[in-house]
Amino acid sequence: MASLQNPNRNAWVQLYEARRVPNEPEVRSPGRPPGIVPRRKVGLTLSQGEITELENWRERFSRMLHRSVSAGETVGILTRICTARFARMKDEEGMEALAALVERLVGEE
Repeated sequence: MASLQNPNRNAWVQLYEARRVPNEPEVRSPGRPPGIVPRRKVGLTLSQGEITELENWRERFSRMLHRSVSAGETVGILTRICTARFARMKDEEGMEALAALVERLVGEE
């Protein structure tokens, strides 16, 4: 009968009771879940030409993969390509100048 005399009473009581219910702890920690491969943030100083080249490669990879590729992924891909090219070089002798090294990495098939 009390609920018929004051129909708003139940709503207010429910509101106060809901506030007193302890929050259940989250199963996972807040924030982005950790990645499968540990990564580390680094800082780089690049020229405008290097930034443009990196952005061009990022866009190419994004189009090829039909998804957004990050700058970090782009640097990782390009680094692994360079590592593979370096491994194919027959000898490392005579690489005292940067220009000679770049020519060997880029020009060798």
